[in-house]
Amino acid sequence: MDRSTSSSPMNIAIISVAGRFPRAASCDELWQAIVEGRELVSSYDDVPPNRMQGAVYVPRGAFLELPETFDYGYFRYTPREASRMDPQQRQCLEICHHALQQAGYGRGSDAGRCGVFVGTRPDTWHQQHVRRPDESSADALLTLAGGSSDALATRVAYKLDCTGPALNVANFCSGSLVAVHLACRSLMADECDMALAGGVCVRYPAHCGYWHYEGGIMSRQGQVRAFDAAADGTLFADAVGFVALRRLRDAERDGNTILAVIRGSAINNDGVDKAGYSAPGVSGQEAAIRSALSSAGMQAQQIGMIEAHGTGTPVGDAVELRALSRVFDNVAARTCGIGSVKSTLGHADCASGISGLIKTIYAVRLGIIPPATHCDQPCRALSDVRSPFMVASQARRWCESHEIRAAGVSSFGIGGTNVHMIVVQPPPISHIPTREPLHLIPLSATNAITLQRVVTDLLNHLHQHPDIELADVAYTLQRGRQHWPVRKAIVAGSLADLISGLRQPQGVVPGSSSAAVVTALATSWQQGETLDWTRFYPQEQRRRLALPSYPLAATLI
Repeated sequence: MDRSTSSSPMNIAIISVAGRFPRAASCDELWQAIVEGRELVSSYDDVPPNRMQGAVYVPRGAFLELPETFDYGYFRYTPREASRMDPQQRQCLEICHHALQQAGYGRGSDAGRCGVFVGTRPDTWHQQHVRRPDESSADALLTLAGGSSDALATRVAYKLDCTGPALNVANFCSGSLVAVHLACRSLMADECDMALAGGVCVRYPAHCGYWHYEGGIMSRQGQVRAFDAAADGTLFADAVGFVALRRLRDAERDGNTILAVIRGSAINNDGVDKAGYSAPGVSGQEAAIRSALSSAGMQAQQIGMIEAHGTGTPVGDAVELRALSRVFDNVAARTCGIGSVKSTLGHADCASGISGLIKTIYAVRLGIIPPATHCDQPCRALSDVRSPFMVASQARRWCESHEIRAAGVSSFGIGGTNVHMIVVQPPPISHIPTREPLHLIPLSATNAITLQRVVTDLLNHLHQHPDIELADVAYTLQRGRQHWPVRKAIVAGSLADLISGLRQPQGVVPGSSSAAVVTALATSWQQGETLDWTRFYPQEQRRRLALPSYPLAATLI
């Protein structure tokens, strides 16, 4: 019998995404690689000769570029403090910062109580930086706090002013999706008003490949070929990804940009019903999927895509397909796409679940089922013409037989903790006209060089989104950013005015008498005054847009 934790759908809005991946510096770049069927794994030529001896060495890997870089000044750290921080903490801070700003908020407290939920892995960096005999007690404390994965969530909460629950989830491969599940439950329990949830996996030290052993899980080919007949294992990858979440009713009320909606989710454990501790379990996975569907108030027939755990290991993929087939046994043939982000990215350990969720958010929002990378010849279970699952060889539009774009996301951890999530398309956006003839656009930074980057980033964004609503741009920058001492104010009546003002050294300040009030306010703010932004658009429900976030310096630590 299905057990649901709620009698009605969960309805949690995803209001932003942010991430970094190997050879993909953003979620947009990750999605582009996915729809092009392009993998992000690298091959290495400079392998030390001693590694090529003995066992089969595979010179392939997927690592973040320069994970040691960090804008310590922005987060008010000294170089000494930053040098004793695990790169995972640095990456976590920066990506949570981007997720918060992409959601249209300058600080976590701007939306009320913001929770932080982080899927973590063992802190291998800390193991390489244990206390030295000549290290002072003060330095030892810095190394302990900076290297321990226990500090991931609380460090974000401290620096971004998040006053809701802040906790880490150490749960092997399913950690980050479990973190999202717990964040949803926390929102439903009214423990927080917004949540940052995701995971980070930065392995240290990085290696230019790995050894393959017969009977192991690592791929001899150096490719993750999820659900392919030639699949022979997995390979590990770095990744960091986060989403910002709010209750759907709150997000709609406050004008948040809604990318997708989490309709339901479920979590369980296999217990003893499997071959061994590290083996996957059919019954447990099946139960998690059924429970998530029940939580969402949906049937398997309504699901148009499955973002599978899909590690590319023959045993793991076979178990997962068996569990899915039991749930989808009455679904029409070839109506549900299936794939795994691991075929593009590699297995990002505790960050693999959030990577799959980010892929799914793009898919349901844009209505595109992406191709299954490296699945050239689907395995026998998927080759059966009666299978409800289809492997897309290229990007395709969502099946029109589905009334709503809905997808399931799976993540299964060693030890048997399974989580499944139902994600659906966002509600339609209504255009809200403005009654204001002029708009004050505030831009600021900590220094002149960074301010120019802020200006350039906004210019590029406006060129890429020519239909953007000017009033919403102004509202987001007024209410959704911190206001730094180096400032540029632009008063504009149209996007053309704004673009022109961005190109001028001092901005555009109209001189007509009708603009006197807003001009005076712009001048005051540019000179350092604090404005009451609630005076702007008092009778209008404006939207918080996903505008470019504050650019961080890539300082090598």
